[in-house]
This record gives sequence, structure tokens and C-alpha cells, in this order.
Amino acid sequence: MSEIAFNSQMNQESNAIRVMHFADTHFGVENYGRLDPATGLNTRLLDFKQSLFTAIDMAFERGMQLAVFAGDAYKSRDPSQTHQREFAECVRRLTERGVPVVMLTGNHDIPNMRGRAHAMEIWCTLGVTNVHIVSRPDVLVVETSSGPVQIAAMPYLMRGFMLAREDFLGKTTGEARIQMERKYAEYLKELAEKCNPDLPTILMGHFWARNARLSSWQQGYFAVNEPQVDLADLTQPPFDYVALGHIHRHQDLNRGHQPPVVYSGSPDVIDFGEREERKGFVMVELEKGRTTYEFLPIPQSRAFHEIEVDANTETPTETIIEAIQSRDLRSAIVRLTYHISPEALPLVREKEIREALAPAFLIVAIRREVARDQRTRTKILTESLDPRQALEHYLDQSEKGCKRKDELMAYADLLLEEMRREEALK
Repeated sequence: MSEIAFNSQMNQESNAIRVMHFADTHFGVENYGRLDPATGLNTRLLDFKQSLFTAIDMAFERGMQLAVFAGDAYKSRDPSQTHQREFAECVRRLTERGVPVVMLTGNHDIPNMRGRAHAMEIWCTLGVTNVHIVSRPDVLVVETSSGPVQIAAMPYLMRGFMLAREDFLGKTTGEARIQMERKYAEYLKELAEKCNPDLPTILMGHFWARNARLSSWQQGYFAVNEPQVDLADLTQPPFDYVALGHIHRHQDLNRGHQPPVVYSGSPDVIDFGEREERKGFVMVELEKGRTTYEFLPIPQSRAFHEIEVDANTETPTETIIEAIQSRDLRSAIVRLTYHISPEALPLVREKEIREALAPAFLIVAIRREVARDQRTRTKILTESLDPRQALEHYLDQSEKGCKRKDELMAYADLLLEEMRREEALK
């Protein structure tokens, strides 16, 4: 069934089990933050924590009986003690009220060397009540206040670990990707076969499902050879709901059909590339064969504003300030870009522009794009620039390219690195 508002159903009798589905909290992302003098913590860490607190409170208001976290608690595979403490405080907010929590390891939670503990293993070591950590394909049954829920868990398969296996040796990059996709399919089939078909069942996964739309921020770094999992492998019986993490954009890949195949998306905006995406979590009403859900947006504590202005007017400073004042900049993170001709450049009063931006929490950049004719651009590109520098310069000067610069440069880096490896093998 497609995404629906089920607030009116909450007061009706139902055998459904109410589940909070969230993922990709990425504690430790601190770009565009600064030190908070009251706590000594980075303001972005506080933003992320507040968003998760808000989500948990909203889930309790809707009668949550189980919480499932589909991976990537932290930015780093080796989170600091501070990041672990702040995330643990959020989890405790769930467990201290008797809600069981199932947490799956994502690619950011797994170390890049065998034998090292993963970022969430401490929960298993401490034996914390009502917290279940799954770091390998497995099936478990969790008791809730409305009865048992079966969890089939498929964590992220680390590419480095898989390539070390005998059945991967000697394969090209493309062949290895196909082999990893087969491994996902095999594991998912085995999980389905292990499940009790009579229990309400959630498949949890952290991977890229085929045809899932990437978050704008992720498009710049997702490798071309990232394996993708087919929808058919996710919708096989006895799965009643598929709770996915890894992609930061909320979406249902099986809209209008059972089971819902849902990315909850991330609870907070990570970068400018995600500024226009809805951020939140999912509340699920889990029932055999007729599961429904609702996506709940979280009010963001800090907006990201990308202000782009064509300042080629007789009064460029006033034009820029008017564009700035059209936004509510309070507590916001702001990046300003204005386009201007060399002739109009002397009319720009930078001090007044900065004063107009003063209400913002943080000014990331004030970028001035000065139009140049094609002859000047071509001359610069031929003056002792290496291929990467030349591409970067071209994108800086291109109106369309500038908007996708980070994404295109990431793809270029992948290609250049592959070329370097091929040259080294000659």
C-alpha cells in the first residue's frame, strides 16, 4: 500500500504493531558547524541529536512498540567517544521506556580491516537490555507489547572483504559488482527460507536497491560499480515490510503494492545537496500482508540556503541584497553566489552585502562569478594545467557546470584514478 496518513486509524482497534523505522543518522558530520560555548560540542552534532530526539518523541506520540535502525549511526567507522555517547543517549531514550531496538550495521559502521570491532559492537559487549545489533545476515524474533516481530537482517557487504574471497579472485571491477549482486540475492533468499511464514516479518537492509533515487549529496561519491539489489529479491514472501537504509532520500520502491519497500531517508540535512529534500523517519503499522506506513518529516533546526543572483543590473548591490532579504536567514547556513560582468563589478559594495547576511548562523561562502569571453577561457585552459585542473577551471566558468561541479569532479576523480592504476600496470 502506498504512503498514507493513518492518524485517523490510531484510535481504531487494530492488530498492527507500530514500528519506528529510521536510518543514516551519521553522527560526526560536522561540516558547517562551530563550537557551541554552552556544551563544548559542535553545533552540527547538536543539530543531528535534536532531530533524532524530535523523531523519537514523535514516534512515542504515535504509540511506537518497536524501533528498527537500518544502519550508518556515525560518519566514521571509528567514531569518537563523544559521538558514541550522544548516539547512545538517543537509543536510551527508546529503551528506558521499554521499546526494543534492532540496529543494523551500515557501511559507515564497519571497519575496513578484519578482526577490528565495528562501531556498534559495544552494545553487544555491554549486554544492554532490549538492544539487538545485527552485523551479518541473520533472522531474529523480537518480542513487543503487541506480540512477536520477525526480523530478517541484511547488512552492508563490504567490498574489500568480499574481494578477498576465493570466488572473487581474478575478476574485473564490473564482474566483481555482478558477483556481489548475486551474493546479496543468495543471502536474501536464505533469509526468506529461514523465516517463520506465520509471523509479521520485517526485512532490514543497508544497500542500494535498484532504481532507488540517490540523494543529491550522494550522487557525487557513489561509485559506478556500487552493487544494486533487485526489487524481486526484496518482495519475496514472507516479508511484510522492507526497512532500508543507505540512500538518504525517502522513497517507496514498491508503491501501491505489498510489501512496502521503503528508504526512511536521513533525519537531518547533511550538505547543500540535500537542502530541498524532506528529512524525517517512517512510522509503520505492521500486519501480515497489509502493512501501511506514514513518512513523518522532522522540522529542521537549521536550514541550508543556496542564494544565486544575476547581478547584471544597473544597481547590482541592491539586487543582491534584495535576494538575500527575501530569505529567512535566522539560524541558517548560507552560500551566496552572484553573477556579474567585469563592467558592473566596481558597483558591488561587499560590506553592505555582508551586513545583509549578518542574521545567518554561518556564511559558508560569498562567490563572485565574473563573466569572461570564450577567448580568455580557452587561453587559460591551454596554459600548463593538468587535466583535473583544466576541468575544474572549465566548470567554474560554466553556468551549468558550476551547479554540478562537486558531482562531476567526483566522477572525474574516479576516472583519473582508474587511468593511473592502468598506467602503473603497463
